[in-house]
Amino acid sequence: MHELHVIDPATEEPVATIPAATPRDVDAAVTRAAQAQRGWAALPPGDRARQLRRFAYAVDDHLEELARLEVREAGHPIGNARWEAGNARDLLDYAAGGVERLNGSQIPVAGGLNVTFHEPLGVVAVIAPWNFPMPIAAWGTAPALAAGNAVILKPAETTPLTALRLAELALEAGIPEGLFQVLPGEGPVAGNALVEHPGVAKVVFTGSTAVGKQIMAKCAASVKRVTLELGGKSPNIVFADADVEQAAAAAPGSFLDNTGQDCCARTRILVQRSVHDRFMELLEPAVKAFTVGDPADPATQMGPLISAAQLERVRSYVPESAPAAIRGEAPAGKGFWYPATVLAPDSPDAPVAVEEIFGPVAVVLPFEDEADAVRLANATPYGLSGSLWTRDVGRAIRVSRAVAAGNLSVNSHSSVRYWTPFGGFGESGLGRELGPGALTAFTETKNVFISTEESK
Repeated sequence: MHELHVIDPATEEPVATIPAATPRDVDAAVTRAAQAQRGWAALPPGDRARQLRRFAYAVDDHLEELARLEVREAGHPIGNARWEAGNARDLLDYAAGGVERLNGSQIPVAGGLNVTFHEPLGVVAVIAPWNFPMPIAAWGTAPALAAGNAVILKPAETTPLTALRLAELALEAGIPEGLFQVLPGEGPVAGNALVEHPGVAKVVFTGSTAVGKQIMAKCAASVKRVTLELGGKSPNIVFADADVEQAAAAAPGSFLDNTGQDCCARTRILVQRSVHDRFMELLEPAVKAFTVGDPADPATQMGPLISAAQLERVRSYVPESAPAAIRGEAPAGKGFWYPATVLAPDSPDAPVAVEEIFGPVAVVLPFEDEADAVRLANATPYGLSGSLWTRDVGRAIRVSRAVAAGNLSVNSHSSVRYWTPFGGFGESGLGRELGPGALTAFTETKNVFISTEESK
């Protein structure tokens, strides 16, 4: 029997050993889910909403437990982990509010009445990543359940514990057995079995662009619905007319949050040349003041990387001998620690400037004017997120429209709000999650025409 070994990233100590799902387990789970889904979809909308709210209340009652579990399996600072558990709760509550508002439409036509319905898809597979295990699992799970579907969640191999606990809380809250199942397992085994299973109507995947492309190709064989949230190399554009002090103070959090293991991380800092030197003077103390240490300490802002493999990946981009414009500190000894690092590459085409590193590493590149800033911002196959700093409202609108990204913030680094849509351009993904349209992404639109012509 294959097993998954959960390791504490801060200490390298074993946390748990979990059986890994097999294709046979996947097949049995899909059968259970399909049976449960029929009864769930037939419930009155108010009853379905009420059960989802009970699930949200159960998560709220166990928020601290879930957060502590996240600290152990993912190495997230406890403050971040509490937010993540709260976000899963909020998503369930928000989705519950949409159940009774999943409205079709009445379309004027000649000779009769035309109405549309949003029908649930059936069984949805959610393949969640390790960087934000609870929130991203909930991004797919909550609206899919609200829209009348069953969900099979496959968490990442390194972070299955919070997902398993959420499944227990769902049952305790009264969610029907089989409706929300968690199958920990390896991507090429359990994940692939879900993607290829004929009983799965849609796959929601968050992860690397390379794996996302493989999943998209496999889903194409049966025209299976798919939502993909993939990689990013997001710009942080600082214009000379911005509040440079504020922009520099905010920059570390934009690429060091979650130790840089964030598809939305602003790892390409583009600074107008006339304020470049001043920005760098302000950025250095801000980066070095970012608190790195024990994830269980509420004062900690940045913890370790998720695994030894991820640590080696980051090191491969920035050898110890590489000159750094700014380099912070990290704990010595056990744990997958890497210091905050800011580089100033000679070329905007250098690998560190164009490839997603997924660690606490950013590059600073100067630009000349607005057109140059847009050109550099768009010089990537990705288009997930980004920020721009300016006091000029017209420029803010022009540049926001010109930058090819799905989520942009002006004088802010906020990317994700559960009540607004989220998703990427280009190789950053396909489809949108969250926001008021989240439930409809898990339905098919059915059109019904009813003739009112008198029979003769």
